[in-house]
Amino acid sequence: MRHWPLTNGLLGGEWRWPSEHKVYLLLDGVRVQDLARRLYEWSEGRLEADLLYAGTPWSDVNDVSPWLVHLAGPEDPVLRQFLEEGLVPEWGYLIVSESDLVELGDHLRGLIQVVHPAGIPLLLRLADPAVIAALLTPDSSPVQVPWGPIDSVLAPDAVAEEWRCWSPAVIDAAPNSLDHAYRLSEPQLQRLQACDLRRDTRRLMAFVERHCVDWLSGTGDAQRHEQLAAIIAEARDFGFHAPREWALLCTLMARLGITTWREGATDTVAYRWLTAPDLSAIARLEAALQAATPHSSPVMT
Repeated sequence: MRHWPLTNGLLGGEWRWPSEHKVYLLLDGVRVQDLARRLYEWSEGRLEADLLYAGTPWSDVNDVSPWLVHLAGPEDPVLRQFLEEGLVPEWGYLIVSESDLVELGDHLRGLIQVVHPAGIPLLLRLADPAVIAALLTPDSSPVQVPWGPIDSVLAPDAVAEEWRCWSPAVIDAAPNSLDHAYRLSEPQLQRLQACDLRRDTRRLMAFVERHCVDWLSGTGDAQRHEQLAAIIAEARDFGFHAPREWALLCTLMARLGITTWREGATDTVAYRWLTAPDLSAIARLEAALQAATPHSSPVMT
């Protein structure tokens, strides 16, 4: 895998725009609101793209469908908007392929729904860079992993603050076909579950940056992400499993000026409420927050 800082730009690493392959941009219709309208505006009406939910059982929610866009070159106006606005929120990623738009779009359409190792259908957020990294790992065999016509992937990682570029292993064998739904392996499933935690951690980071300013000591996104991942692990130990509960816990910890409960913070009224038996998770958090607020502490009986 090749990687270089996001601040260096798309062409600021070892990757160069290919002369004999096509370059596509897969964009997430969930993260980019009004994506269809914005694509037509960005492209000034000269759009060559495929709406991946079209003609599928999910066509009723086309407004959140991923879009696959064929890029005319490094100065393509859609790419320019992605580079200006979409790297930190991870709107999507680039795909290099010899195939045309229809063939690549059909292959990706076949990966929208895969099969859990237990045999259960599972929908993927296919345009999420973390999801494609979990599904198509670097140097994996295209016989076993559904690379299909994808020659390489080029994606932003906003947590590591870098571009990442990777490809399948080069082997002399026919690639995996998607004649039927692709069945995930256990390692793929574990990586995809880690994507869910990563997504929740990034949402929590956005909350903290708005409401708990100057609380975390980490100087970069990667350090703050690591701190919040550790806090989420502690939250689960307390029985807090919902993102709203994590946000309340972060508010409490910011109010107390702590980033862990393992360094003397257990000797507080707030902690005793936090661990009070026979109260719901939200009730414990609200009582602990009140106890941490000057002149408004509840009485514990």
